[in-house]
Amino acid sequence: MRQLILAFASSMSDISTSAWNAAMGEANPFCRHEFLLALEQSRSACTATGWTPRHLCVFDAGDTLNDVASKDKSLSLLAEGGFISVQTAKHFNQFPLIAVMPLYQKSHSYGEYVFDWAWAEAYERHGLDYYPKWVNAIPFTPVQGQRMGIHPAVDRAEQLRVAALLLLTLNRRLISAQDNLVLEEAILNQPGLGDSPISSWHSLFVTPSQTPLFEGSPNSLLKRLGTQFHWHNRGYRDFKDFLAGFSSRKRKNILKERAQLQPFNLKFQFVEGEQITASQWQTFIQCYQLTYLKRSGHRGYLTPTFFQQLGAQLAAQVLLLVVEDAKGEMVAGALYLKGENTQGLKCLYGRYWGTTVELDGLHFEACYYQGIQYCIEHEFQVFDAGAQGEHKVLRGFEPVAIYSYHNIAHLGFKAAIADFVEQETLQMQQYMAQMQDVLPYKKEPS
Repeated sequence: MRQLILAFASSMSDISTSAWNAAMGEANPFCRHEFLLALEQSRSACTATGWTPRHLCVFDAGDTLNDVASKDKSLSLLAEGGFISVQTAKHFNQFPLIAVMPLYQKSHSYGEYVFDWAWAEAYERHGLDYYPKWVNAIPFTPVQGQRMGIHPAVDRAEQLRVAALLLLTLNRRLISAQDNLVLEEAILNQPGLGDSPISSWHSLFVTPSQTPLFEGSPNSLLKRLGTQFHWHNRGYRDFKDFLAGFSSRKRKNILKERAQLQPFNLKFQFVEGEQITASQWQTFIQCYQLTYLKRSGHRGYLTPTFFQQLGAQLAAQVLLLVVEDAKGEMVAGALYLKGENTQGLKCLYGRYWGTTVELDGLHFEACYYQGIQYCIEHEFQVFDAGAQGEHKVLRGFEPVAIYSYHNIAHLGFKAAIADFVEQETLQMQQYMAQMQDVLPYKKEPS
């Protein structure tokens, strides 16, 4: 049996870029080492902002582990063939890294987009602490993706064992807030960078191909259903061909909406990452911060340094829509990223936008219609324009299922939350069916 060491990393800088990307894959830009490192180094996701990195790494120690374990007192047996260490991950870089999990200790629930505020409030009403909790997710990024990166050279049976060890490591940090007892065993001296035990852990926006890794867990995880609205390219020749599939009235509504911008003589131009100028980056950041400030009262979760580092490190995946007025001045921008989903389909991700002018229809044009046109022209199969927003449905975006997995230490609260999730799932299924019925596409004759 393959002998494995599990260890936490307090920073992406402690993990090799090539080793992380080999395990996680490079197709999804948000799961890449470069993206996560930019979040940390820009101080967008760090302890000061309530996102303390606790990335979990799995190393293959081969046949040497028994010798290592006898000498290294930091190792303790987690399960057969698996050891966990109080040493951080960089202590084991001599071994091949075969699996990773992006993980953060949270002191709040901002920037997650799978809402558990009501759960936290219920804890508080009963005099219990909901925080800290652990979140297996990409900060500020409501995009489906791998939540465990397992090297493709690992066979299926071994993948399941690795996944089980990762989940076991999370579960061993749970503590019962009801009676202050740990669910499985005392862990006051348990490995894990000296963290206090947690109330719960949450894996968010799990890609469908990885749901079996979570559903194979023996720990009765709570599976939560949500929805987003994605656009699918059905081989359209151009935007006109796309609209040809709409009912007449709804097609006219789109044309009317786009036409209202014509008097302003705006120019829309996509600029690939390497061609984005410093001036364009600066103006986009100003637009992003101003729009966030008007909407939310703050300048956004992401710092200017994050965008600059993203453009430098992931230029091939970055795409900036530059919107100029009749004078040639940039007045708005929308930042997209390119990638593939776990089904191998080319995906365009609309992530951030901002503007210095208030024009009806500009948001829809910059964030939806221009993205659709780009997908058609460049043969992208899927366009994910961001979380929520049922207004997308009338513009051709279809409801898709979004899954997250949760484990709660407090057994009483877990039972109550399980009942809530069950009812929420039924309501979400009904909602998705309703949204499917209001799609603008022509109905097939029955």
